[in-house]
Amino acid sequence: MFLVTERSIPQKMSDALVEGNMEVVRTITRELNLTGNATFLPKSAVLTEERVFIPLHQSTTVLPRVDDGFVFSTGLDGQSLGIAVPPSGLPLLKELEQDADFEHTGLDGVEEKLQTFVGFNLLRTVTLKQRDGQWDLILEKPLLCTNDTTLCRQFPCPTCSAALTALTRSSRQNVCVQDVTHHGKATTFHLKIGD
Repeated sequence: MFLVTERSIPQKMSDALVEGNMEVVRTITRELNLTGNATFLPKSAVLTEERVFIPLHQSTTVLPRVDDGFVFSTGLDGQSLGIAVPPSGLPLLKELEQDADFEHTGLDGVEEKLQTFVGFNLLRTVTLKQRDGQWDLILEKPLLCTNDTTLCRQFPCPTCSAALTALTRSSRQNVCVQDVTHHGKATTFHLKIGD
């Protein structure tokens, strides 16, 4: 009897690959003094894949018209200052969509589709709740989260980002992170969906 196995990459090596890209965005947001929370933008006629817009401040933000070539919003057109970058979880979501189609789901069925993250052991639990016009996306990770609230509000880790991008893709609406709370291994994203 022969058993063929594939050697997997050690967890700390995998984490190191991700941390480098996240540190670049963290450095850019810090150097530009961007303090606003992320808004996940859906695909559109001028945007072929989702983006994350991080504004200068969290006050009432007028989103600029983001297209595929747009990165920096300098405010010269009267719109908000900020940056628009691909979500860190977009490659992960593309892999997961081989098993779950988020694009044709809608908000009603997205929580069930998000269970794909649990099936791949990326998350322990996923819960999406609506109350008083606000949505809570509760993600419990198998490993302890970094609990970096600023990073979670602006440019979440790939797993959380993939779930938020899936929500954006399903709703076909802007998903704005209002706040983030941590409870051990669970992270709750308090969201506004739509304009």
